[in-house]
Amino acid sequence: MRSKKITAAVLGIVLTLGLVVSGCGNSGTSSDGSAKAETKKDGYQVVNIGFPSAGYQWAEGALAVAEEKGYLDEYLNPLGYDADLIPFTGAAPAIHEALVSGDLDYAYYAGFAGIMAKSNGIDTKLLTSFGSVWQLAVSTDSGITSLQDLKGKTISYQRGATPQMYVLKVLQEAGLTADDVQLVNSTIPEGLSSLSTGAVDAAVVTYGQADSLVEQGKATILHKGVEADPDTFYEPNVLTGRSDYISANSDVTVAIIKAMLKASNDIISDPEAFYELSAEKSGRTLEQVKSVAVSDIELAYPVSLDERYITSLKNIEQFELDNDIITSQVDFDSWIDSSYLEKAVQEYQESAQ
Repeated sequence: MRSKKITAAVLGIVLTLGLVVSGCGNSGTSSDGSAKAETKKDGYQVVNIGFPSAGYQWAEGALAVAEEKGYLDEYLNPLGYDADLIPFTGAAPAIHEALVSGDLDYAYYAGFAGIMAKSNGIDTKLLTSFGSVWQLAVSTDSGITSLQDLKGKTISYQRGATPQMYVLKVLQEAGLTADDVQLVNSTIPEGLSSLSTGAVDAAVVTYGQADSLVEQGKATILHKGVEADPDTFYEPNVLTGRSDYISANSDVTVAIIKAMLKASNDIISDPEAFYELSAEKSGRTLEQVKSVAVSDIELAYPVSLDERYITSLKNIEQFELDNDIITSQVDFDSWIDSSYLEKAVQEYQESAQ
């Protein structure tokens, strides 16, 4: 078989662990996220991978496709492992707590959270993809018709996760600062509920989440990250893993990357099939999925190292430093280790020949 093309873009393999925050919750295991099992009934060792969720079971991107098409099983089962993908409605804070407690081995979330975790002493390895799914929904009763109208208004967002960076960048685009508005920390579902009742004027949401409010005439979408400046609003997602786990199970990390490489190639070769699958599994409409699709599909779903993505992560770090979200710089030289990726690419290419 002819070797498949591995697209160039980003994958920094990085290590981080130590930030302890509250709010752990998921719908794939027990309510507090502490459901790590030593084995499954079929005898496989369990690899627990957490991801943020707004109530659906779809992890998005190459990782979700790797699970759906059985690629994780294909590469993990021969090693005696099986992957459980666990959704967390508590997003990054809950995921960090589960990583610290050892209830998760890996996590798949935004680069913002990965940078913040590393800065706070969390030790991880990471994979990335690129884009922006964030939007700012505003109440139709708020009188907000432009970004400048946000001054003096109440905005719901989630602190300690990508929505925090997104809302600050939106304010910056409007020529405003956090001091010009009233920011309310809440989960996305709580923010949507507050928006629907008029308790807040605006809320940071992911694509499709506010559509029902828009259809009811209660809200409009004021800003979409995917339609804004990519250099400002696009960011990598990261697959992170506990350093102690990865050190003891390097073959598992390589297997997961190979599964994502295969999934990424599927996405790139047939984007329409991917959009349809994403719509089916996430519960969103095909139109909603396509509304945040990056036109350059190879840019959107890479599994490889590229300086553009490392630069993007460094820009996120600088943003967090400038806005006092973090206080310590990330040592990227020690954070990045490409050996897992290099081995995965080599083994995947050899198997595809």
